[in-house]
Amino acid sequence: MADYMRARSPEHKQERMGAIMAAADELFAERPYHQITMGTIAERLGWSRSNLYKYAATQEEVFLALHSTKNRAWVEELAAELADAPMPAAEFARRWAETTERHGDFLRYQEIIIAIIESNVTLERLTAFKRDFAQMLPPVTGVLARQCGIGEATAGDLYLRLLYQAPGLWNHFHAAERTREAMRAAGLPETTGSFVDAYADFVRTCVEDASLNAAEQRNGENT
Repeated sequence: MADYMRARSPEHKQERMGAIMAAADELFAERPYHQITMGTIAERLGWSRSNLYKYAATQEEVFLALHSTKNRAWVEELAAELADAPMPAAEFARRWAETTERHGDFLRYQEIIIAIIESNVTLERLTAFKRDFAQMLPPVTGVLARQCGIGEATAGDLYLRLLYQAPGLWNHFHAAERTREAMRAAGLPETTGSFVDAYADFVRTCVEDASLNAAEQRNGENT
């Protein structure tokens, strides 16, 4: 970007950060995280690294912001798709899984959030990230609470269980070609089935268990 000028106003700083996030997101769609650096992000933008550092101290700061944006998009679509809960558990689980499949790029960020992204940001940034995470959850935990007849705290725990399972299944059904080649060379069977089917089975089991536990607790209180 030969005509680069440092942003001064909050609006322009936000625009610069948006451009940085878009460049990092493009790179992450093309290559694994360990092949991305502040240098490659700056190169994609046509900036110098010194200009990039005016807006982000580390690439993990950029990826933290990307995770938050993509997480919010996922939970907002989940809440919209499941707004008419409660419904049959199988239908609920299928909708949840199909919606999640449309946000597969988010699951790649979720996979590295704790071990990599959170490890190299300031406490201030991480605290703001955690606060934003908590603030985005009520619509989707409210859906889970209605579906299962559970309280908000229990719904929050259920949401985390569903969240943490998704990246592992996504990777299982979307393995890199190198991984598939190694499996073939090792004589291992090809992966069969689909992410949606496997994840829907998991979601249904969790939702039905939560509903059953809540019903048993209510029955116990009434006896």
